[in-house]
Parts: sequence; structure tokens; C-alpha cells
Amino acid sequence: MIYVKTDVEGYVKTAENLKKNGCRLLTVSAVDWLNKGIFEVYFIAHSMKNNVYFKVSAEIPRNKPEIPSLSKIWRNAAMHEHEAWELFKIIFKGNPMLKPLFLEEWNGPPPFRKDFNWREYVKEKYR
Repeated sequence: MIYVKTDVEGYVKTAENLKKNGCRLLTVSAVDWLNKGIFEVYFIAHSMKNNVYFKVSAEIPRNKPEIPSLSKIWRNAAMHEHEAWELFKIIFKGNPMLKPLFLEEWNGPPPFRKDFNWREYVKEKYR
């Protein structure tokens, strides 16, 4: 696996280059680094030709979690980004699918964020 850590602009440019070179997108996701105040947004792509996997990541601030969508590069990115939006509330600019799907009636904070206390939520909601 080849790891690439870049800024937001490089995240998109790297995706475009990988797509041009025949790579397919496997997933888009995020890691919440609460102590650092950032989200690490990443995608994993695979080159069938060279049998190489690429993990490309960019850091974005937790207080303004926005990054361009990869859905114009790979159509299947839209659903992966949708999941990260719903679970972390990261905005993927340009993704047309950002509306509730799994958490339609959810009123709590984004459940995959590290500062979400699920034990307290369950106590309050189901006591």
C-alpha cells in the first residue's frame, strides 16, 4: 500500500490522477482526531494493472469540516461520502446525496465523533 498525506487541493488532484491511470475507488471515510481538532478524510483506491493500493488522506478542521466531493471523479464516491457525512457531519462539497438516509429521525450529535458519549445518550433516551 502506498500512503499519501496531502492538503485538500492535493486530495482532489491525486484522485484525478489515480482515476486517469485506471485506479478504481474502494472507499472514502474519516478518522476523528479529537485531541488534534481535525478530521482525517481519506480514500483508498486500487490499481488492477499494478496491483497497488493507495490511501490518500487530507486533514480538515473539526470546526469547519468541509472537503470537495470525489463524486465527479468516481460516481461510487457519493455513497461513501454520504455515510461519512451522516456519521461525522463532514460536508463533501458537490455531493448531491447529503440528506439523511440511515439516521432519518436522529436528533443527537454525529454518532461517530469521538466527543459523542453514547452511554449518556442511551441513559437519557431510554431511562
